[in-house]
Amino acid sequence: MTALTRIQSTPLAWHQEADNPPSFTLRGQDGPVATLQFLPGQNTLARVETADGAWTLLHRAFPADTVSLREPGSRVDLATFHPHPSGQGDLMFLNGDSFHWRPLAGIEPGGAFLEAEGMPLVRLTVMPDRSHRLHVPGGTAVGAVEALPPHHHQAGPALLAAFGWYLLQVEGLKEHTTQAAETSLRL
Repeated sequence: MTALTRIQSTPLAWHQEADNPPSFTLRGQDGPVATLQFLPGQNTLARVETADGAWTLLHRAFPADTVSLREPGSRVDLATFHPHPSGQGDLMFLNGDSFHWRPLAGIEPGGAFLEAEGMPLVRLTVMPDRSHRLHVPGGTAVGAVEALPPHHHQAGPALLAAFGWYLLQVEGLKEHTTQAAETSLRL
């Protein structure tokens, strides 16, 4: 796995490798930078891997709507994402680092993690004319990532890009589930 060291000049894209379970690879010019793989039979539990390590992400709807970041096999949340009803949210790490998630305005879905001062660090955009609803054929580029300097936090840009991509996938899954429930009620 390649570390993101020259983030100013590295074009990055998420590629969907598999449908079931969904699996994605973030690729730059020098190769893979991060992976995000949903675990079999789990639509909200995923494993993230970057050059800096491996983690699990889990969306919990009860008792509060949150996403936790842990080392595999650990019960300690290294970071917790707290979404706001507006679609925004805050990612807070145990070491005190915090990032604000803001959905992108516009036609294409996406979002950005911002520093506390409001400077964008990582911006994700779902590719035009591509669905982010977990069913694009394997290997297809489905999302663009822009990592912006400066980045002086413990959470590297690859981890933030994977966390943001996970949020977009879970949001798409929730939208799909809501649409399916509404359709079945109409029938």
